[in-house]
Formats: sequence, C-alpha cells, structure tokens
Amino acid sequence: MTRILIINPRAMYFGERLATSIDLCVRDLVRFSRFKGTTTVVGDPVDVPFPDIEFRPRPATRTNRFYDRAPALLAMVKEMAPDVICVQEHLRTAAHLAQRVRIPVLLQRHNPMQGPKNIIDNLIQTRRYNRLAGVIFVGSQLRQDFERAWPKVVAPRDVVFNALDMTAWTPAAQRDKTILLVGRSAPFKGTLEAAQALAGVLPNYPDWKTLFMLTAVEADRDYFGRVQAVLSNLGPQATLQVQQPFALVKAQMEKAEIVLVPSIVKEAFGRTALEAHAGGAAVISSGNGGLAEVSGDHAIFLQAVTPKDISGAVTLLIENPDRRAALAAAGRERVTRLFDARAVASACDDVYIKAVKNFRAR
Repeated sequence: MTRILIINPRAMYFGERLATSIDLCVRDLVRFSRFKGTTTVVGDPVDVPFPDIEFRPRPATRTNRFYDRAPALLAMVKEMAPDVICVQEHLRTAAHLAQRVRIPVLLQRHNPMQGPKNIIDNLIQTRRYNRLAGVIFVGSQLRQDFERAWPKVVAPRDVVFNALDMTAWTPAAQRDKTILLVGRSAPFKGTLEAAQALAGVLPNYPDWKTLFMLTAVEADRDYFGRVQAVLSNLGPQATLQVQQPFALVKAQMEKAEIVLVPSIVKEAFGRTALEAHAGGAAVISSGNGGLAEVSGDHAIFLQAVTPKDISGAVTLLIENPDRRAALAAAGRERVTRLFDARAVASACDDVYIKAVKNFRAR
C-alpha cells in the first residue's frame, strides 16, 4: 500500500473549527482516497483535528525561520519514510525536501499564480520547480496561468479539482429569502461593492435579507469598518458574522436563495461558488478565473464588480423565482457530476501512483 505524506502550509488549521479552504480540500482528498489508511497529514498543532485522518503536528523549532524549520521537518519526513510527499502551496519547502530525499515530492497549488519578479528570481524558482516530481493544480485556469508565467518549468503538471462530498450536502426544499456572501473581508473580494449594492436594493424588498459571513477581518480593519457601516444602514435586513466554523457556513449555503461571489481577482478555483451550488442556491458570480470553470453556464455573471452591476443581478433574481430555481437545479447537477470528492480523490490517487512509478523508473 502506498504511504502518502501531505504537508500543509503554516497558519492553517486542520480541524472543523477554523479550517481554511486548503484544509478542507486536503481533508476531502484524504477522506475518499483508497490510501486513506496509509496517509498522514502534517500541519500546525490544532486542539481538535479532523477525525479519522492521521494527523501529526509539525516539529516545534526555536524560531519560525525557514532554516530552523526545514531541518526539523526533514528529520520527521525521513523517520516516517513515505513513498510520496505532497506539499501544499509552499514551493520552497517542496524543493528543499526534493533535493534531500530519495522519494518523489509533489507540490499542490491552490492560490493565484505570480510570475517571476526578475531574471534571478526566474532562475531560482524555475530550478526549484524542476526538482519536483510534479505540480498539481486545483483548477485548469490555475495551470494555464502557471504555464504562461513559468514556461521553462518541465516538471509534470496535473489538475486535481477542489471537491466536495456531495452526499453530505442537503439543499433545503423551502429556502430563506436571504442573499448570502461568504469570504474574506478584502477589497479584492468585492465585499464592499456587494454591501453597497444590497444597501440600495433590499429596502425595495422588505421580505428579503442579507447575511455576510466574513473572515480575515483583522487584516484590514478600516475596510471591514466600511463594510460594517454600509450594512448597518439596512438595520434588521442585514446580519454580519465573523469567523464562523464551516458547519455554520454550510448550513447557510443549504438554505439561502442567492449566494454572491463577486471576487475581483482571478480566483484559482472558486470553492465558495462550488459550495453555493452544492447547497442549492442560485449564484451571482464575477466569473473571474476559476469561478467560471466551477459554474459553467449556471450562474448570473457580472459584467463588472460594481454596485450597479451587482444590484441589477440581485434584482433580476429576486423578481424571477423560476429563474432562481432553474439556476439552482442546474448548478447543483453540474457540480455533482464534475466535482464530487470520490471521483476527484481517485484522480489524485492516480497522480500519486504515477509519480512513484516515474520516480522509480528514473
């Protein structure tokens, strides 16, 4: 049986209470892997990790500097003796291990790609990528962006989508007249534009409400304060919640009529849109980056992330319940067919096996 070691980035939380999108992606890939029993996840210490998955906290070190952390992690890896390592997101860690162990090391990328800063950076980062047994991307758009930015990387590249256990999602038959927004409180997420749009629209529809469930509010307190001030104008029609556990987010996705995903940047994949479709909501999306890949033709796509465009899309769906229902049904069918965790985990297992075979053949 293939022994797999997955190494999470720092500042993640591999447990239900504060899981990030990377934590949830890793959890689902392991949970439905045929190698679940021989897979270990390494990450920052957590009080209650996800159940039924072997988890080990990364070694404690004197400082958080890379050159203090790397030898301790390397010693742990050698002691565990896996057949393949998959490092989440952090190229430097993956390249460091690949140079020092006689097993294949993969890198799984979740976030939007940055190109080289200069010629020297291009040489250094390309060399690091080319030490790897492969690079895994959570979406096709992300892989395309990578190939444009790093044309001299020759490491094998595969797409393994972010995924959900679709059997765990139960859309409510009777849904709340709620417009839900879930995500980071950040300018590049279009949070303020969405709040401004709803502050203008919802007074015209007193039986509708909005719920904003935001994370990372400390990163830009001024921006969060502006969002908070706009929503306060709606009085009881608006609720703002901060840093909620995923179980509560999921419950809201399963009963809200409409979910807004107005990201301004090119998303690497678009897990929020995936969750909204799985929960049976009608989705309004910017369509940027991987968001279009998730929704296909089954969302209202904004021409631009502006209060005016968001207001128009919200008004359209509020006033057309049949359109809402059709989008919700078609979106759920699409994500069930393409992004169920069982099929995606199997594809990821195949990437691991291919990496081991190719490495041994060399």
